[in-house]
Amino acid sequence: MPEPRAAVPSKDAAAARPHLMLVGPLPGLPAGRQLRATVDTTTGSPEDVVRLLPTMPPDAVLLDASVEWERVEPMVRVLGALDEASRPAMLLFAPQEGRPRPAAALLEAADDVLSAAPCEEELVSRLRRALRYRECVEELSRKNTELQVLYQRLETLAGRMAEELRLASNVQRSLLPAPVQHARLELAREFIPFREIGGDYYDFLPLGPHRMALAIGDVMGKGVPAALLAANLKASVRAQLQGGEVSPADLVFRVNRLFWDLTPNGLFASLFFAVFDLEAGTVDYVNAGHHYPFLVRADGGVEVLTEGGTLLGLVEESAYVSGRVQVHPDDVLVFYTDGVTDRSSREGDMYGVDRLKDAAVRNRKDAARIALYSILGEVQGWSGGLPAEDDATLVVAKVR
Repeated sequence: MPEPRAAVPSKDAAAARPHLMLVGPLPGLPAGRQLRATVDTTTGSPEDVVRLLPTMPPDAVLLDASVEWERVEPMVRVLGALDEASRPAMLLFAPQEGRPRPAAALLEAADDVLSAAPCEEELVSRLRRALRYRECVEELSRKNTELQVLYQRLETLAGRMAEELRLASNVQRSLLPAPVQHARLELAREFIPFREIGGDYYDFLPLGPHRMALAIGDVMGKGVPAALLAANLKASVRAQLQGGEVSPADLVFRVNRLFWDLTPNGLFASLFFAVFDLEAGTVDYVNAGHHYPFLVRADGGVEVLTEGGTLLGLVEESAYVSGRVQVHPDDVLVFYTDGVTDRSSREGDMYGVDRLKDAAVRNRKDAARIALYSILGEVQGWSGGLPAEDDATLVVAKVR
């Protein structure tokens, strides 16, 4: 083994070049110009390695396997307790001729094993490789720590978002109309958002002892943006109703203007607005691009409510036409959004409007609430347990 320097290098020197500590006799180990140009070397004992680890650890240790295991074992134990990113690289010099096999724990702790005295070029190459490996491990550990910090931040943000969505869901549900009791009209409704909150909208507003306004709509999109637009749509409709007597066509015309003015370009909403006059037995309505509600007569006949105009927000000065249907006791009206009819089966077929009509006809003699949940049960059965892909709203109104 060459005569290495006995002094431990200063911190500045260690920062400039790696510090290699040589431990044991290391017979035949070359230490020429190339090695001296690559690392600063010092000699030491296993005890020196343990002593220096807390304050000025070497970057690499070249250990002769002939050093007594009783002296080496504490060093191996201490190195094993360190994380991979902070412990020095360890090369084990263990020539096979005339020596017993090193302890298994020592072989496991080594990053590289020199089974014969190498030439200087090979020694430098293997030392550099061990140092690069340790640098990679250290970099990976640093990146892993950064990722853990980011993950903790994301978990915190996700928790806040989940809480905010829960509160938003509660707010949205609090904005839905309360159950309506009317002597001549049964109303049952169910809103099932695809996410915590959704863009479907429905509302009931009594207009006197015999008149009732009903609205149902579907705002483009899902989640928070759609829910905000749905709340805006509800406020617009209510504001027009509370402004005085207005026809359904005029009301929807004004709501369309408001929607056009207040929402970003390219966002639309469908709206079906109706006024029940239960004394006269009529329903006046406007369908602004919404999926066609339908009327199921007591005898099972079905009539579709189509009169109206374009989607809200599509044309600024869109004109709307009112429709009117006569209703009689035991007639049933069904209002829905596309989350009901677009529900897919496991085969990829949609539930569709025809099946919805058939389900309503089959359940027309039941109370509105029973009919509603019977229909929803059929829709769920059709899906075969597959999750929904859109908000779904269903309203069943039965004339008494």
